[in-house]
Amino acid sequence: MQAKFIVSLILAIIVAIFAIQNSSAVPVNFIVYRLEISQALIILISAVIGAIVAFSLALVKQFGMNKIIKEKEKKIRELESSVAKLETENHELQSQKSAVEDINSGNLDNFNSNNSEIPNEKPDDSLDNSGLGDNSNALQ
Repeated sequence: MQAKFIVSLILAIIVAIFAIQNSSAVPVNFIVYRLEISQALIILISAVIGAIVAFSLALVKQFGMNKIIKEKEKKIRELESSVAKLETENHELQSQKSAVEDINSGNLDNFNSNNSEIPNEKPDDSLDNSGLGDNSNALQ
């Protein structure tokens, strides 16, 4: 940034020296107007108009670049959010895979500790189909 300023300053000094050395009056024709004006003034006015045009074009380009930067930053945020969701899903799937591998390998310690409330009882054989058991003969 500072180098650009120094180069611009040097060019402005060169234009000013050129304008001062060529300061004689010259006729200027523009559309229907005819003026006689100092050549130095014409050079300086042309340089200022050129600087304004260049600045305006640079400003338009900068606005366009800022818009693109904002769009890219939004896309980055969306992708980072997507990556975070995928990492969470990947972690859950890895946990599930590990549990399945434990079950398949016969290491049921972790699996059984979670399911220890399942009773391991045999059904009561004392009840017959009527649900009254052996005492059903006593009523007859």
